[in-house]
Amino acid sequence: MPRASTGTAAAPLQKGSGYAHVTYRPNVRIMEQDQGKKALIGVSTNEASLLLDSSNEMARALKAGDVLMIKGLLARVVLGVEQTPDGVMVLTQQAALTDLIQNGEIHVQVPVRFTTSNAMLHRPDPGFFSTLPDLIAPPLYAQSPENAMADQARAQGNMDAYKGLLKGAVHSIIDGWNTSYQSTPADGRTNLDLQLTRSEAGFVASITGKGSVSDFDFDSTIGVQQSKIQRMKTAFNNLTGEMTFDWAVAKDSPGVMAEESRIKLPGVVDVPLSEFLEGLPLYLEVSGAIMIHPAITGGKEITKGSFRVTYSANQSFVVSSGSVNSSGDINGDINLGDHQDISPTAPLGMLVAVAAPRIELTLGLNKIYDKSDIKKAADIVDKIADQVAKHLFSPEKYQQYQQNGFHLGNTFANALKTDGAVYFQVIGTSASSFTGFSAISPCSRYDLNIVAGVGASAEAWGQSIGSVNKEIYRKAITKIDPPGMRLCEDIGSQSGQ
Repeated sequence: MPRASTGTAAAPLQKGSGYAHVTYRPNVRIMEQDQGKKALIGVSTNEASLLLDSSNEMARALKAGDVLMIKGLLARVVLGVEQTPDGVMVLTQQAALTDLIQNGEIHVQVPVRFTTSNAMLHRPDPGFFSTLPDLIAPPLYAQSPENAMADQARAQGNMDAYKGLLKGAVHSIIDGWNTSYQSTPADGRTNLDLQLTRSEAGFVASITGKGSVSDFDFDSTIGVQQSKIQRMKTAFNNLTGEMTFDWAVAKDSPGVMAEESRIKLPGVVDVPLSEFLEGLPLYLEVSGAIMIHPAITGGKEITKGSFRVTYSANQSFVVSSGSVNSSGDINGDINLGDHQDISPTAPLGMLVAVAAPRIELTLGLNKIYDKSDIKKAADIVDKIADQVAKHLFSPEKYQQYQQNGFHLGNTFANALKTDGAVYFQVIGTSASSFTGFSAISPCSRYDLNIVAGVGASAEAWGQSIGSVNKEIYRKAITKIDPPGMRLCEDIGSQSGQ
């Protein structure tokens, strides 16, 4: 049965600490982590469907409207349940904190350290935490990060602590783009490497991003009353980073290519916080999002360029009903690199907006669970879930569910937005346009913007109440090439920039 946690005493600043003095809502069904691992025998590709062992009493008792929490692993709202020959199929969507908690306060304070040799999360001295495994980040080798992590973990007897914490490269095909996002820890920072490529019908494109995020300190307190978040106080301190983005787009064949893609990049670093929070599966996640919008109007057109974003921040902010109040300091810059535009006749353009990195406090979905232990392959679970969804849902809701689950579908449609309970992000935007060589005086225009923001997800509040997001920094630059060309200067005024 749900119960209030006892929490722990606060530890010194250098130590990770936290508590969850909470009572859960009556419809929350809680499994201990070991019990949950045994019960969870399959997860769908989009992680919206769970296949549970029929021998588990709680699994058999689940019904639509329940919230399933497996300590340290996941929290999901149950949309539908059906017994199948393979197990109990549970169709779900991501839970918000307010789906779980009736009343209480959550506090967590951690120094995140991206290091190849020392502890990623510095723990208190032996005492309450003496029974918990250390989370020492092992060396991450590009050729075989998972094996390197496994070897190091086995040597120290802490295999479970490493699963999924540093993911190496995460590969996927999203909206037609072959996507790779990688984190490689080094002393004092983690290096980030983003690559997206696409090739179809004469259109080829490549976008790369390389940079790093420094060690930083995170501190957050969240108060909940009657399943409504009343107040969040959060700080991201000593956070610095930089990213350089290079893009190249070309089309050899005639025809227009102006398809916009919004891609939510997968998390490449997950810092589990549940051990400080009586099993509440909260994570600090380093992820990102990107929007790509070429405007190619014909064949034999090429546009390529680069830009660099840098920032440093010590930022504290409080989110209360309908407002965000922030304090601290932040500095940032965005710089244009080499660029080239070729178009024999028609104008062309390119928009790239990147939120990378984005640091969010999120409720996890088996982020540290070793999926090699799951008995049923994801594609098998997909087929079972599809049959169950067709049976339980209306055609409209079935279609929504197939798009990644109701909640995730909305998230992907708004990729540059965040559903983290709290977050910090920097968005760099490059918008370029070229008149084409058929113009009397050909010219190019480049508009660059860097915007930093903090805030919370409206969904995390369980309702829409005013603004829970705030822009804390903005800088914009424009470059005309060649300088002084009135035609390209007018492009900005016509577009309202």
